[in-house]
Amino acid sequence: MRSRIDTYLIDGTQWFSGVLFLVLLVLNVLRIMLRYFFGISWLWVPDLSRLLFIWIVFLGSACLYGKGEHLLMDYFISKLEPKVARKLRRFVLLGECVLFVVLIGVGIQMTIVRMGIPFDTWDLPTGYAYLSVPVSGAIMLFFCVANLVKARLIEIELDKTI
Repeated sequence: MRSRIDTYLIDGTQWFSGVLFLVLLVLNVLRIMLRYFFGISWLWVPDLSRLLFIWIVFLGSACLYGKGEHLLMDYFISKLEPKVARKLRRFVLLGECVLFVVLIGVGIQMTIVRMGIPFDTWDLPTGYAYLSVPVSGAIMLFFCVANLVKARLIEIELDKTI
């Protein structure tokens, strides 16, 4: 069961990535039509497309992680005893939390470095594309901590029933 905050964050992230995807689609269709029919080429569109695509990928992955729909290899975990599987799941969640903290830290460092480097055709820093890494890392860390708390609460409930 998801909390209200989880639902709002997932829905907001999903909605925002959908809007970015729609903008990317319209922009590239317009670009193709202008070039094909009128011979007009907008040089700044590939850079904006790259920026939008990066945000779509990272926000989409955060959304999938929050919904629990990301790629999961659970063949071996499903073969374990339920008690051992729960402990292993908590260990994996702790590892994911560490990964997300590293993702946030390195993402912030890379964003700061890239703020001094503009895109090829316009004077916008590429750091805005790299900003998607710590933002999505923070969203995934939130979901990971929430999953850890839920796993612990479920384990406490299971211990009470036994």
